[in-house]
Amino acid sequence: MLKYVEYTRHSMAEPLATINIYKKVEDGKVVSTFKILVYKNMSITVFETDKLEGGQVVEMTSEKIESIIKIINKYYDEKTDDLTILGEERVVDDIIDKLKT
Repeated sequence: MLKYVEYTRHSMAEPLATINIYKKVEDGKVVSTFKILVYKNMSITVFETDKLEGGQVVEMTSEKIESIIKIINKYYDEKTDDLTILGEERVVDDIIDKLKT
């Protein structure tokens, strides 16, 4: 479920938007996270487990909203996972609009 949305301004060298997909087990414990970092010319997806061994880049795609939605749909299970989106208003609104369709 979409848990949290926040409009933020990015500062130098920070992503335009950050999307977090929290993978949870039945009792609600977070066991891993996919973090999608949206930059001006690229999106990077990082995966990390709750063992905190360090994240690994699992995917790099274009910054286009359609590419970001594909990644979200690939890793996000609406029944069990939590989704948060933080970033520039135009990017966040575009992502939310595309998720609804």
